[in-house]
Amino acid sequence: MRIQNIQNTPKLYFCAANSKPAVHKNINPMQEGLTTAGAWFGFGVALDLLSRKIRFSQSPMKNSLALNGVIGGSAGVITGVMSKHKKADAE
Repeated sequence: MRIQNIQNTPKLYFCAANSKPAVHKNINPMQEGLTTAGAWFGFGVALDLLSRKIRFSQSPMKNSLALNGVIGGSAGVITGVMSKHKKADAE
């Protein structure tokens, strides 16, 4: 049995025929973490303010489930429509 050296193997990139390889930017982890934390904090505050204004039920749990269901359903529909348009444009 012969064992070959794998140190000198070429780098292989698997991508679609007409696509360019992804360019990776040097992203500062601290900046990315703070940006993500700030975005989620802002989203949470906005959702809390929205849930105080819109009342589906007197129960906070039922109100939260209803509000998150509406938001999740809307996001799903928007994503589905966008995906369908991208697929139609690609063909």
